Amino acid sequence: MMTLWIITALLLIVAAAIIWQHFFKNSLYSADQSNMRGQTNKDLYHEHLAELEKDLAEGGVDQENFDFLKEELDHSLLLDMNATVKEEQAKDKATSFFWPAIITVFIVAFSATYYIQHGAYEAVELRASQPVNHPQGEQSQAEVVIAQLKNLHKEVQDNPKNADAWFQMGQILTQVGEFDSAFVAFGKVNEIEGEQADVLALQAQSMYYKNKQQRNEQIDSLLDKALMLDPYDATTLMLIGMDHYLNERYVQAASSWQKIIDNGGAGENTQPLLDAINEAHNKAGLTGHEGHDHPEVAQSSETPEQQASTSGPSFKLNVSFSSQMFAEISKGADKTVFIYATAANGSRMPLAAVKLKASDLPLSVTLDNSKAMSPQMNLSSTEVVNVYAVVSHSGTPGMKPGDYKGEINNVVLKSAVEMNIVIDTVVQ
Repeated sequence: MMTLWIITALLLIVAAAIIWQHFFKNSLYSADQSNMRGQTNKDLYHEHLAELEKDLAEGGVDQENFDFLKEELDHSLLLDMNATVKEEQAKDKATSFFWPAIITVFIVAFSATYYIQHGAYEAVELRASQPVNHPQGEQSQAEVVIAQLKNLHKEVQDNPKNADAWFQMGQILTQVGEFDSAFVAFGKVNEIEGEQADVLALQAQSMYYKNKQQRNEQIDSLLDKALMLDPYDATTLMLIGMDHYLNERYVQAASSWQKIIDNGGAGENTQPLLDAINEAHNKAGLTGHEGHDHPEVAQSSETPEQQASTSGPSFKLNVSFSSQMFAEISKGADKTVFIYATAANGSRMPLAAVKLKASDLPLSVTLDNSKAMSPQMNLSSTEVVNVYAVVSHSGTPGMKPGDYKGEINNVVLKSAVEMNIVIDTVVQ
């Protein structure tokens, strides 16, 4: 730690030297110029005086004129000397030490303030206090986590509207097993920024871990709300898939995780997720599943869970734009289209949903139990549904003012086979 302070002091000294160099250089130059001018005035005085004395001795001037001219010469020397002094005083003001002193103080104060706000003094001090052979094990990791939590706690005290700090705190608290506190931290994020699917899922995750990886009503409610906001949220689907896997519902686990990949939510985790999907299918007794392909197996080899997901109500939707809406859509960038069915009476959570791009339309899609967000909430759970096709400007589920929609209300599932839905209305 001492090395850091020594280097810091040396850098400040160098900065101050550069600033003061100009001041001292000007001061020395001014002093030299002042001495030179003063000496020149004196030499001229003695030269003129010698000439007057020579004229007096040779009779060129009488004593009275000599006295008068000498007095004028003395007076002229005095005026020249006073003018030189005043000029140097003016230069002294221009090169006063006031300005370099102020600049030096500013550099020191600014450096100290910036380091206090953005530096890592505590981390450096902690590192410096450890012996050279200090093990980088659990103790040091715990110290780092404690330091992070202290910093985040101070930040949210000073700036209670800092959603990023609350979010980071929730993640760390979940990692260290402080699930109740993590739940509160993620709740603060939703209070500040409005409810978001991934944050609701993280709240559900903290409660899921606290409940020893068992779902309950509170967890289900959070997950249902998250799916209503975004049926394809990766965090939500990941947790749902993990719960299926731990409870040996391997087909549903693979289906949940596959939705993440199909909708581009896996990112750099695509390969690990594919490995998990393959493992789930292997444990379910399925074979021949590779990459993005869905397993193709004989009907007799389907598990009860797989049969449940493909049986039940099913209907075909021919989705298209009205001519006027097509003209509006064509003007801008490609937009996301959500096609889904909800119960005509009851929860607004989608019972089946499909996500497309506006450029894909017109297109025919099939809604059935395989498009459900969860096994408990699918088309088989109701008899009458409302069907929507929504063009989302924000790219997130749900109808917002300015979005475009088409809808068919009170569809009786028993008699539904094929329908046309036209996107022709602006959401108010």
